[in-house]
Amino acid sequence: MTVYLDVDGVVTTVGYQRRVGKDRLDPAQVALVAGLVREFDARVVVSSTWRIDDCRPTLIEAGLPEACFHPDWRTAILPTSRDAETGGMLPAERAGRGDEITEHATRNRITDYLVLDDVEVGPAHAGRHVRPAAEFGLSEADGVLARRLLAGMDEARRTTGRNGAPPATDDLRFRRD
Repeated sequence: MTVYLDVDGVVTTVGYQRRVGKDRLDPAQVALVAGLVREFDARVVVSSTWRIDDCRPTLIEAGLPEACFHPDWRTAILPTSRDAETGGMLPAERAGRGDEITEHATRNRITDYLVLDDVEVGPAHAGRHVRPAAEFGLSEADGVLARRLLAGMDEARRTTGRNGAPPATDDLRFRRD
C-alpha cells in the first residue's frame, strides 16, 4: 500500500501557514497522515514540490513514522512539470502531478495506492484521490474517505491471489483477518 503525499494543502495548509509562518507543517494534519500510514502499513512517496530537496527528515521530525518512506521515496520531475522557457517548476495546478504519479506507480509496479493532494490529479487516479481544501487540509470526511479507500484496497488484496485470481485453499487457511 502506498500513499502519494502532497505537502502544501495537505500537511501544511494555507490557514496554518497564515497563523504560524510559511512552510511550517501542521502537527494535526501530519498526525492524520501518520495514522493512515500506521493503520495500513503504507509506504509514503512524496509527490509535492517539497521533493526537490530531501524533505524526509522534516516530515519525520513533524511526526511521520521514520521507516514509512518507499525506497523510491519521491516521484520524478517530468519535463512536462517544468516551465519550457525558464526550466523552473510549474505550479502544482499545471505541473501534471497525475502524470508523475502514474510514471512512478508504473515504474515501481504499484497498484494499491492513495493520492493525498489538494489539486486535481486526473481521471487515471479516480477512486484513489482524496482532495482536501488547501485552506484547511484533511477534514474528518477526507479522513473517512481515505480510510475507506485504503481498506477497500486492503480487502481486495486479501481476497485475491497475486495474479488477481481468488486465493487457493492454502491461501485462505493462512489469511489474517
